Amino acid sequence: MSLTKLAAAAALVLGAASAQAAPTVALYLTMDASGSIDATEMSQQKSSYVNALNALFTADPSLFGKVAIGGGIFGRDFSQFFAVTAINNAGNLAALTSAISGLSDAIAGRGITTTNTAIGDAITASKDRLVAYEQSLLADIKLVIDVTTDGLNNFGSNPNTVANALQPNPIDAVNCLGIGAGADCSWVAGAGNNFGSATNFQTLEAALQIKLRQEINRTPEPGTLALVGLAIAGLGFGARRRG
Repeated sequence: MSLTKLAAAAALVLGAASAQAAPTVALYLTMDASGSIDATEMSQQKSSYVNALNALFTADPSLFGKVAIGGGIFGRDFSQFFAVTAINNAGNLAALTSAISGLSDAIAGRGITTTNTAIGDAITASKDRLVAYEQSLLADIKLVIDVTTDGLNNFGSNPNTVANALQPNPIDAVNCLGIGAGADCSWVAGAGNNFGSATNFQTLEAALQIKLRQEINRTPEPGTLALVGLAIAGLGFGARRRG
């Protein structure tokens, strides 16, 4: 094949990659909504997330298109409130923050059994959503589970066992941010980052802003260079890291 044709093939591949660019990281917000969180605290948790997310994208608009975010709440069981979605523009961000704001403050209206705190089971449910999203993409991206809780695991699977079994494959990190003195994030161990605890729900927003910035690592994947190399060599795609 001539150099001209090789260059044209590489350009076609690069164009396709640009048109179908995937986020570099998918983040799942796994939020405690168990019965220990009253209506006032739930309202504070929601506004903290909304304000922290808006501040993140306002400070760095280049994040649009590079991050996918989903979210779920848990008590004894788990409920997804926002499917993992690429945050490509202000409309996507508004949909996410509206979904958070729309969560019920009242314990009875949260759509989950709030009598226990099943962190391990919530991690597993979050993993399932992230992996399904990644499988829908023609890309291998960073997957991060972000747990916030004001308590400790007292039902279901052991979060330490679950988190460490999932990391580094298929999940890149399982992180935790506690809220208040009763929060237990010690189960993180080697699976991710223990971000410690916000003093209370009033100080959660500042802690969330720090955590979100650290979790969203925007280091580009070497996918573009790999695509060019494959085009020039005339090879097909290899197996992805995660099956």
